[in-house]
Amino acid sequence: MNLLLFIGTLYAIEPKEIIESAVERQQIENSIQTIRMTLVSKSGATKSRMFTMKLRRDSDALRSYTRFSEPSDIRGTQIVFIDRPNKKDPQLIYLPALKRVQRIVGRAQNGSFMGSDFSFADLEQSLSGEETHTLEHEDAEWWTIRSTDPNHKNYLYWSTKISKKDQIPYQVDYYAKNNTLLKRLTVENTREQDGRVIPIKTRMENHKKGTQTILEITEIRLNVPPEELPLDMFSPAYMEEND
Repeated sequence: MNLLLFIGTLYAIEPKEIIESAVERQQIENSIQTIRMTLVSKSGATKSRMFTMKLRRDSDALRSYTRFSEPSDIRGTQIVFIDRPNKKDPQLIYLPALKRVQRIVGRAQNGSFMGSDFSFADLEQSLSGEETHTLEHEDAEWWTIRSTDPNHKNYLYWSTKISKKDQIPYQVDYYAKNNTLLKRLTVENTREQDGRVIPIKTRMENHKKGTQTILEITEIRLNVPPEELPLDMFSPAYMEEND
């Protein structure tokens, strides 16, 4: 490809294509991860939680199964996401105290994920298909893209800063309906493993509450065989049977 054609190809990249590529890079398929979640209060006090997340990619969906192991008051809590592009998919939670599976719907989806600064909706990895994406800024190293979704309950829009080097979104600013900065997500550390860049430490700052949540992957296995991630793991029956 000659230089002029190459430059023309670069400028032909649409913001939607950049965002879709970044979302794909975030999806760590067929993996088992151990994650430490640290909740930081406004005063600086911390609480730590541990969970294991298992992800399986099939042609139609990215499925995730999460089980909390610490602390004791939430041990055995299980969460299942089934994430398909352009679809509203089930989010399920099993609470040991209730001994049953509940669907996470409506306002609950925009509520706090296990007391953290992430909402359940924040953890969805696919796009809804209703978003509009606009290039806000571009330089030699970064794209910054503004995304809006008219149906989103929490955010007026969000602005994503994506590295041109590895297509990883290193910062996302979420703006409330009154156009003030509500939350900021920052990737603070990455690791290269099996030929891909993996964000291993991520911080969500809540500018309204003054709180923070840090997610840190302490262990990760990639390319896990499908037989270790059976489809029935992502079902209400499995959650109830594995209390």
